[in-house]
This record gives sequence, structure tokens and C-alpha cells, in this order.
Amino acid sequence: MEVMMNEVIKLLKSHTSIRKFNEIKITDEQIENIIESAMQGATAGNMMAYSIIKIRSRDTLSKLAKSCDNQPFIEDADLALLFIADNYKWHKYYKQRNISEAFHDYSGPSISDFMLGIEDGMIAAQNAVIAAESLGIGTCYIGDIMENYEYHRKLFNLPKYTMPIALVVMGNYDYKPKTRERFDKSHVVFDEIYPTISEEFINNMFSKKEINDNDFAVKFYKRKMDAPFFKEMIRSIKLYLEEWS
Repeated sequence: MEVMMNEVIKLLKSHTSIRKFNEIKITDEQIENIIESAMQGATAGNMMAYSIIKIRSRDTLSKLAKSCDNQPFIEDADLALLFIADNYKWHKYYKQRNISEAFHDYSGPSISDFMLGIEDGMIAAQNAVIAAESLGIGTCYIGDIMENYEYHRKLFNLPKYTMPIALVVMGNYDYKPKTRERFDKSHVVFDEIYPTISEEFINNMFSKKEINDNDFAVKFYKRKMDAPFFKEMIRSIKLYLEEWS
């Protein structure tokens, strides 16, 4: 069977995170193309319930390298784009138009608005990543931006009903690491309905990860879910969620 392939699919299948950047600068034209591509992503009701903050300040990148779980390579990036789930602008618009006079139950954005903002923002972020990589620019998602609630709100002057959901650092690079193996499609993609997940299914799904390490589950949980950064992420996300509830 002939496998269909084009440049877009080749690009998507070759994605890997870049954590070592060189000194070559990203041009202003490239940045504009990346951002415009991000903004053309699908969005619920064309509301675009997100905002993007461009970061090129060495001082800010240095601060983020520390506040995002001490990852020095963030400081070496030429550009970072901060994607924010943002219901504040629509909320302010509704207030300025006195929407509560017509809809007395309106008191502010709901948790559904928040979820749509996350979806919109992450779609925009992935569009930006694809656009950047099509220009030969390396990217890396930084999920740790969801930590340190108080610090990041102050650093970026974030109002209520906003939450940083993804930081994408970008830069030119000299070396691209190999792609990392994913789970087999049979463990991720299902036809029509979600299947019954048996013990055998789980054993097969994680067999490659455990082939040389019977303690993989314990070690992975300890490195991720039991780590201080993860507990801080839980604390901060709870604080963000309180704003919508």
C-alpha cells in the first residue's frame, strides 16, 4: 500500500522539541507569520478566547527559566510566546454593554467559557509551532508556566479570568534530536466507541517501557507526579479555577 506523503505531513511526523538554540535571530517577518498562523487556528464561535504575549526580553526569559522549574535553556531562546486562556476581554465587553440587564443570571465567565479558552489557546499554540517549524525554527512547549500562580500573574499583569496555559520557546538551532517513539496506534485510536480497557491492554500498552525496567511505573510517578513542580502545578491550577467557580 502506497503511503501518501506531502511536506506538511513530513513536517508533522518529524516534530521534536528543541532545547538548545544558536545565536541566529528570528526575523520580525518570521514572527509575524508565526503569529498570524496561530490566529487562523480554529476557534469556538470565532470568539478567540485567548491572548498571546510575545516575549523577547532577556530579563523576562531569565526569570521564566527559574520560575518554570529551573530550565536554563528557556533563557537561551530568541522568542517565547505565552498563550493565555482569556475570558476577561469578553467579560469586560459584556459589562460595558450591560448584558446583565437582558440576562439577569450573568455574573461572569463560566467554567465552560474557561474550557473553550483553553481549547482555543492550545489550537493557536500548535498552529504557531507548526508555522515556526515550517520556517526551520525550533520550538519547545513549557507546561510549567501553569505553576507559581502569584508570581506569573504579577510578572505578566494578568487580570481575573485569565490563565497562562502554554509557553512556547523558539529559536534557531544546529542539531535536531531524533523523534521519540509514541504509543502504538492501537492503544490510542479507537473505532466508534471507547473500548473496555483490560489488564492485558494495559500490559501491552506499557510493555516497551517496562522491557528494561520493571519499576518504570514507580520511577515515572516519582519523577513526575510526586515531584515538587507537579504539586506546585496542582496548587496553582486550583487557584486559577477558583476565579471561574
